[in-house]
Amino acid sequence: MSPNGTLLAYSVPVDIKDLRDQAALISMAWKEHEEAIASKLSHDQASLDSDIAQSSSSLSKSTLETLTIEFEANNLIVRALQPKLLLVLVGGVPPGRNASFKITPEVHGDPRYPHSEAPSSKEGSLKTAGIHPKAVSDIAQEEGFTIIEGATSPKPSVLSIADSHMSQRDRDLQGGALHIQRKKIDAMTDYIRRDFDSKGFVMPDDSMFP
Repeated sequence: MSPNGTLLAYSVPVDIKDLRDQAALISMAWKEHEEAIASKLSHDQASLDSDIAQSSSSLSKSTLETLTIEFEANNLIVRALQPKLLLVLVGGVPPGRNASFKITPEVHGDPRYPHSEAPSSKEGSLKTAGIHPKAVSDIAQEEGFTIIEGATSPKPSVLSIADSHMSQRDRDLQGGALHIQRKKIDAMTDYIRRDFDSKGFVMPDDSMFP
């Protein structure tokens, strides 16, 4: 879609009315955060000496790149492929998620949201990843490792053994639905940008749309 809310392409089947409502919400949220970032950038530049401001690469790159919108029933991740072209991923959430409406903007250079590292391997996380703590404990004992978490022994703890036996898929599952969705849109972004670059495609300005 374009930043002004024009739908350019979408997957099917789809409820077109719901999709247009989402596009309108995304457009408003995107413009609101773009304006807030531009206002902050203008204020920061005014606070600096003009020579310093002109040489500040961090300020010149402060453009909105990703917007994550979390609802109770789904997640929307919006990525700027180009200044006039947005990629939107609509993802589901686990049943019964108790989460309030939340919008997280990211400008160029900001830390990834959510953080790319999976949470620490507590017992509940191991079960979520499909690894039973007892099984990990058995492996640790067979290999001569200590099974006391936090022990002063130089041998690895059971949790470090668990980490070593977890696949990338297990780690992603630990990170949660939003983490997996973010990985997906990151991969899609890389692919589409490479394709556009190879073809020399640049999205025209919104004003050219009827």
